Amino acid sequence: MDRKQFLKALGASGLCCVAAWARTLPGRAGEPAGDADWIEDLERRLVRGAETPGAVKADKAADWIKSLMDHMDAALDPEARGQLLRACGRSCYDRAFGVAGDRRPSAEEAARYLRALEEGGYALERDGDAVSFTFSWGRDHQNPWGLTMRDGYCMCPLVESGPPGLSPTFCQCSTGYVAELFRRRTGGPVEVELLESLKTGGSDCVFRVTLHGV
Repeated sequence: MDRKQFLKALGASGLCCVAAWARTLPGRAGEPAGDADWIEDLERRLVRGAETPGAVKADKAADWIKSLMDHMDAALDPEARGQLLRACGRSCYDRAFGVAGDRRPSAEEAARYLRALEEGGYALERDGDAVSFTFSWGRDHQNPWGLTMRDGYCMCPLVESGPPGLSPTFCQCSTGYVAELFRRRTGGPVEVELLESLKTGGSDCVFRVTLHGV
């Protein structure tokens, strides 16, 4: 397409002002812009300008996840949904802190961690080699602006900002995240039960954690 044809096409699409601006673009190495140069540069700028804004992309992704959760609730039983979401939670922890190495915490390290939990006010219940306690995000966690769970802040940004109507099943993701957190610190199998969450109408995210082999 030569310059006249290109300008005519722009005019037909209501972009004459863009074409006029494009004629002022410099050529390569300070030389006047030739037809091929400025048409190529204009095309690149128009394509870039047509990219979807990040906020729109985020909204579309959130809506897609809501739709996915709705379909999962309809098609899968609770245990299958829980397995999938727990796996997502473990992956989320990996992305945040890196994939765990092969090294397992020593018995001494695990014992020190349990003592630190007790010193932090957690009531540990021991039954053989299993230790259980109630853990909550809202007790010790807040975002960088000082907001807590009770202010509507959630450790999961998707829950915090929407979308409206997101299935409470999504909170099972957090059980996998919490399980991975404690598994890395104690080395043994971890069971986590979600007792309360913002999406289930609670004011906090509360878990029953059971550590085995400690």
